[in-house]
Amino acid sequence: MGRAAFWQGKCVVVTGASSGIGLALCRELARRGARIGMIARGRERLEAVCASLLESEVEVSCYSADTRSREEMASAVSYFADRYGPCDVLIANAGIYRNTSGLQFEAQAADDVIVTNVVGVVNAIGAVLPLMVGRNHGHLVGVASLGAMIGLPGAGAYCASKSAVVTLLESLRIDLRKTKVRVTTVSPGFVDTPMITDEERQTLRYLLSAEQAATRIVRAIEQGRSEYWFPWQLWIQLKLLRAAPLWLYKLLAPLVEEMEESEASGSRERQN
Repeated sequence: MGRAAFWQGKCVVVTGASSGIGLALCRELARRGARIGMIARGRERLEAVCASLLESEVEVSCYSADTRSREEMASAVSYFADRYGPCDVLIANAGIYRNTSGLQFEAQAADDVIVTNVVGVVNAIGAVLPLMVGRNHGHLVGVASLGAMIGLPGAGAYCASKSAVVTLLESLRIDLRKTKVRVTTVSPGFVDTPMITDEERQTLRYLLSAEQAATRIVRAIEQGRSEYWFPWQLWIQLKLLRAAPLWLYKLLAPLVEEMEESEASGSRERQN
């Protein structure tokens, strides 16, 4: 099946759709003929980027909702279903980063990350999965991170949240193995989104554009991959670090560059 044929007429719901990877995914999917439901918290920006896509005469609509709310997510999915039919593909992309260094640990910051990155994914899945199981058709996609592999400096809550997403989807994949509901976990490395500071753009190795990440994610979905960790160079490095003896891990892990908080859009939150 060709790329366009795979997506033609499918209802694809994307969370965190107003910027970064989410917006790049919507643009890529629009080019491939999908019917797109865009979800994000910021109504003004969401409506603006949705309008820009509509100028290309694609089938796209938006709904401002907070993934942390089960009720709002259920309403959003119902809104798109009325227009395009039941959700065929969910891409649970919404996520934030906050620095949670043990030297200046803030429980509220860690809580914000866990609730958005884990509970938000749970609510998105809960809004679509029962009907997918009932129809015996659908595809769940969760955007995790290479940070799920190890505890990175200053990013304990973020790494823990993404590890939780990987494990959650791994379990669901087993539960759904006898159905025709597919589960894909995509785990990017550093991607040039509002999560990245200007300094990091100059220094980070293997930094991908949001468009490059979106193309890889869409290809992984088309291929029906269970898990996709990229870029492979960084994946190999982290895999070797994870497999190292504890004494070596303790020696090398602190050398990994600590992610800083971006001030993009006047917010301390950095979004996928």
